[in-house]
Amino acid sequence: MQLNDRFCIWKVIIFSAISILYAFTLLNYAAPQVNAEQMGKNPPARQIGPDEYKIGGLTLNKSRKEIYIPGSINMQKGLVEYLACQAEIGKLHESVLQLEVKPADVQIALLLLGLKPKNNLTFQGDPTAPEGDPLEIWVEWELADKTRKKVRAEELVFDQKKEKPMDKTYWIYTGSEIVDGKFMADVEGSIIATFHDPVALINNPLPGGGDDTVYICHEKLLPPQGTKVLLTVRVVEVKSPEDSPSDKLLNAKKGKEIGNKCPAR
Repeated sequence: MQLNDRFCIWKVIIFSAISILYAFTLLNYAAPQVNAEQMGKNPPARQIGPDEYKIGGLTLNKSRKEIYIPGSINMQKGLVEYLACQAEIGKLHESVLQLEVKPADVQIALLLLGLKPKNNLTFQGDPTAPEGDPLEIWVEWELADKTRKKVRAEELVFDQKKEKPMDKTYWIYTGSEIVDGKFMADVEGSIIATFHDPVALINNPLPGGGDDTVYICHEKLLPPQGTKVLLTVRVVEVKSPEDSPSDKLLNAKKGKEIGNKCPAR
């Protein structure tokens, strides 16, 4: 057997194993109402590139430990309790973004990246600090001049009490509740909460997360309602958001762009 043939065989085996793991985790953690027969007829994940997979409306990159979710600006001003909800069925009257994805698909992508749900929150507005794995969240969109703007998700939210954008932080993957065999994040469309919510997949760990009057839309930064965005969720291992490699890379790129525009002396 030639080397290329062996490589192809192993590739098929690995991808099959990932698909089986996806089905197992979905059945056990995300949506118990989906049965094995349905999963077999409609494979939930397909490979679209080296180490990259399509899961519903999102894309998973296992080597980068990132997931990419398309969406749009839902609100440009007003009180918010969510950074992002599912389009159409989420609580869109209090969400900055609406995402074109099912919460169960986000749940499975995070599980496949090795995260485990803890969900220690018991009710909406629970002042308890959420426990779980840390995530870095970024949002980007196209500007009028066709360049792209990319910011940390916290910058889209304004803290009324501190009179400044939401403090830089890592968001916490808590996982959602399962009630009467139903995955509640799918029922309510809740994905990323600024106001603590045991139904949401991801929660804000800051003290303001226990108060529904703290956060509003950051009007001065947000583009018009309906603007298409790409949300990136990244698994992180560093202890402090101040040490974020993504921040450093973005700042380095900005510095290079500024340097390129400086006139020669």
